[in-house]
Amino acid sequence: MSSSPIEKTNDVMDNKDLVVSNNNPLPLSPSSKAKAKVMSRFCVSIEDDPIINLNIGGTHMSTRRSTLICIPNTVLALACTSPWSETVTHDENGRLFFDFDPKLFEYLLNQLRDWSSSRKVFELPPNEKERRRFRLLCLQLNFNPDLIDGIHRHEKFNKLCGHIVLDEKGFVAIHAGSYRYAECRGMNVYSTGINRIILVLKHQTLDKYNTFIGIIWSGTPMQEKSFESSTAYGWGGRKQVYLKGIPSSIQGYGGYDSDICTNDTIELILNCQLNFISMSNHRTRKLYEIPIDTREGCPFPWQLHINLYAPNDRVKIINPI
Repeated sequence: MSSSPIEKTNDVMDNKDLVVSNNNPLPLSPSSKAKAKVMSRFCVSIEDDPIINLNIGGTHMSTRRSTLICIPNTVLALACTSPWSETVTHDENGRLFFDFDPKLFEYLLNQLRDWSSSRKVFELPPNEKERRRFRLLCLQLNFNPDLIDGIHRHEKFNKLCGHIVLDEKGFVAIHAGSYRYAECRGMNVYSTGINRIILVLKHQTLDKYNTFIGIIWSGTPMQEKSFESSTAYGWGGRKQVYLKGIPSSIQGYGGYDSDICTNDTIELILNCQLNFISMSNHRTRKLYEIPIDTREGCPFPWQLHINLYAPNDRVKIINPI
């Protein structure tokens, strides 16, 4: 049978890359090696990496087994492993069946297809409602919450400006002077992922505290009134929320009511995926959020940014064990 024009063309192209001696091909030329590298991921045999057919809420999908098992001990990984692969629910055509929203599951599956050891968190949907639903889906499938909510980072203070001293090996910043603003920053810089930092605040003044908590661009010069820097975003006293170093024209922006009392535990979340920061008070269970303008406001990388005002006011970083 004669070859098709396409096959003949391919034969000619392939022959240009082969050097034959006594009917035995020699090592591939550089161009053939490049082609082999490009095509390698598409030439994995079904025996080495089987195709798994899925039925997700009535929508059919297919993927490689390696995609479903790339994160161990999840429902998807266990469903591809004996003995669960025999007992998990299948439809009448032998597809693995999961009764989930197909679009939401596909959003997860596409990320698993590109998963690598360097990735630390999932990309979350931009819509808040969809983020909650995506989080629930991941938890139902037994994914580690850190992949959704972010990682609790090890931090410590190491940059100071003004009357601040460090204690407990840099984990505690203490205002050591008279009533005057002073800045301190964390040692880490943040450009990717979702990063969580836990702080305990203590202030001596009887009125509402004047501690500023937020972020700043790492390249911004240190200064005593650092919250006025054009790259500063965060929460201060008297219901003030700072955007680009300027108090918001709306007092109590985002519902913020300066509810923080001495010895409160605060969790600061730096979401570099969706460009916002949030702060939650463990005691009141209130959550506040600020969107970050990374082009004209605070570009990456960000740093933890604290400003203290009153004598003996302090902030302590609580690192994960």
